[in-house]
Amino acid sequence: MNLLRLPLLVLTDVFKNMDFKEKVETEGSYNIGGEEIRLSFLSNTICLQQKTIQKRLLLANCVLDIFNKPTISKSFQNPTVPSSAIKFMKMINQRKLCIKSFDYSITTPSSEFIKQILNECTEVTDSVSMDAEFPDDFVYIPPRPFKTTKLYVIFTISTNWLNLEYFMNCRRITLHIGANSNRTPKSWNTFLRNWIDSDSPLEDFAFYYIERSNFLLIVNGLSNEGIQQRGDDEWIDVKRKNGSEFVIGRNGGCIYIWTKQAHLEHLRRQEQ
Repeated sequence: MNLLRLPLLVLTDVFKNMDFKEKVETEGSYNIGGEEIRLSFLSNTICLQQKTIQKRLLLANCVLDIFNKPTISKSFQNPTVPSSAIKFMKMINQRKLCIKSFDYSITTPSSEFIKQILNECTEVTDSVSMDAEFPDDFVYIPPRPFKTTKLYVIFTISTNWLNLEYFMNCRRITLHIGANSNRTPKSWNTFLRNWIDSDSPLEDFAFYYIERSNFLLIVNGLSNEGIQQRGDDEWIDVKRKNGSEFVIGRNGGCIYIWTKQAHLEHLRRQEQ
């Protein structure tokens, strides 16, 4: 099993400085944390032979002890159980290591663990991606602001748990709205109005899927100028409290916020 493809974790470039002979494989048993673990060594990869969560955590703990200042990207996917994801994340955060990205794609219903997992993500620096099942009554309030610059919530049945007001420190948000969304055109209008009047660094925002007919209600009163249209896009120009100029637009079932420059580049690509 390739360690870099384990469902439990991804450790980017951790082994790049290990000096193994090119295309030569060696195998052996090693005592790690009092447990016997069978490993194979390739040119730039360590392969773990056992599939148990305990063995994976032991090996990850050993690697982190050796490389005490790595930049880490983490990916949790089926069939990893949520409780194991929490254990690994706590292992990372207790060492106060730099977590660059976090990708969670586990469909096992686990609302009791999701809050703990999200709490462990507040220090992630670059991106947080969530693809999981949430019950309609699930609510999440972060204990502290998220540091990540990008937030992706995709292909979830319900996104009612996500209060965007708690994630306004992000520069980029992509949100796939579930069929049972409790968000209305009026609530979107309020969110956008608050964003315009704030100093939030959010500058790239897209949410799917919105009824096209709701766009007029969503942007109602947000601009003194009329709605512009070109091709499949329609939009309004807005100026925020800090003087920066943006576009709030629609393309198909997607509502987006972009800088004027990013929007202009989008229109040029559409015409090519």
